[in-house]
Amino acid sequence: MSTVSPLLHTIITSGKSVPKLNKLPGSATSLQEEAPSFYIQGWLTMGKLCLADGKLAKNYIPLFVQELEKTNLAALRNNIVVMMADFCVRYTALIDGYITKITRCLLDPCELVRRQTFILLSRLLQRDYVKWRGVLFLRFLLSLVDESEKIRQLADFLFGNILKVKSPLLAYNSFVEAVFVLNDCHAHTGHRESNESRTESQLFSIRGTDERSRSRRMHIYVSLLKQMAPEHLLATFAKLCSEILAAASDGLLNIEDATGQSVLQDTFQILGCKEIRFQSTRVSSESADLEEEGGENGSSTRKAITQAVKKGLIQNTVPIFIELKRLLETKNSPLIGSLMECLRVLLKDYKNEIDDILVADKQLQKELIYDMQKYEAAKAKATVAEAVASKPKSAAFQSPVSKNPTKEHVETHVQGEESDKFPSGSKIASALADAAAAATARSVLKEINKGTATPQLSSLNVPKVKSFTGECVSRGDRRLDLIKSLQKKHCFDSDDEN
Repeated sequence: MSTVSPLLHTIITSGKSVPKLNKLPGSATSLQEEAPSFYIQGWLTMGKLCLADGKLAKNYIPLFVQELEKTNLAALRNNIVVMMADFCVRYTALIDGYITKITRCLLDPCELVRRQTFILLSRLLQRDYVKWRGVLFLRFLLSLVDESEKIRQLADFLFGNILKVKSPLLAYNSFVEAVFVLNDCHAHTGHRESNESRTESQLFSIRGTDERSRSRRMHIYVSLLKQMAPEHLLATFAKLCSEILAAASDGLLNIEDATGQSVLQDTFQILGCKEIRFQSTRVSSESADLEEEGGENGSSTRKAITQAVKKGLIQNTVPIFIELKRLLETKNSPLIGSLMECLRVLLKDYKNEIDDILVADKQLQKELIYDMQKYEAAKAKATVAEAVASKPKSAAFQSPVSKNPTKEHVETHVQGEESDKFPSGSKIASALADAAAAATARSVLKEINKGTATPQLSSLNVPKVKSFTGECVSRGDRRLDLIKSLQKKHCFDSDDEN
């Protein structure tokens, strides 16, 4: 081994150029470019020697990490990742400090390297050679939205089966931090800054307000929410309100920053999604087990605890929403629409709890109802106007122009030109939008009144009409009096006779 190591050292350190070949005329020749297979075999042989000699491994592991970062050969990167996984089992303490550098291969341009890295790190995590701490969990999240379908399937299996059983609290504990990291947001004064560089934080983020970035982030959020127990969903709801929404209303989160706005918008979407809502279907099996064990008392106790938790959650949430809404209105922020949409979902899902909270503040209740009606009407009007405006004007419905136009054709043509000067499409769109807005407002009012329709006039206690004689007149008598009055002949004197 003492004679082979210097030769291997010469090979693996000759990535830039070969000293002997530099003496030849011409440009410098790189061994990595001229003989890539020989160069890769040199690294593999050195890796096997390091597995047998701990002292040699301590000296050469930094070189393996350095080559992993700078080499352009995908095959070499793949082999080095395999060797680093073997080193992690053999020399766990030596590799622990390089795990974050290995995780960069999760975003490697080569799909094979990404898949190999994901599989090897997953095995190490299952065998507890690597711990779920630091940025490791957050970097694994990007595999859920990888371009490769095979990697996405592996990630779904890891988070949905292995991680859910092995570390059930990991998704809950890292959820709020994941919102900031995926948006690459540093606008929170209380947000813990990681030790990674700015370039790495941008590399492992999905920042942006475009539809594709938002959908990718939302897919990750939903995947994490599906792994949580019902009590963790409620706790996550409370953490999002207290650590993000309350921070924004208190000025700790800069809502004028682009990443801060993106964090707020993601939070509104998360709070309004169906995966975070407390649904009885998700706990039906648990409730059935409790009913079998504790009977009706256990079931009633669970329902009482659930209602108390939901009521306490809404009591702390509604004031935060009201304060944040006022702040966004003062700044004329575009996030008002997202907030109102989230608030609409909350008013629908937690109607009883919100009614209990607002029963003592009728003015606030009226303001919320008015704002929701205004938002629903504006949303319906914008939807109808956009649909009418985007509908193309078909030429198939236009009457053909005659070669010998008559007077009627000429008048019709002139009227058509005048109508072109004053387009009526906007008027039609406005009329349809107003009608849709009025219908939406009526539906909202009907929902507020708990579905009670306006009673008919005949069912109301209306005082009866009396005739000039002072007697009460029935409906049939009124008809007879009306007919008799019409049958009478009235004489009217003209002014000419006078």
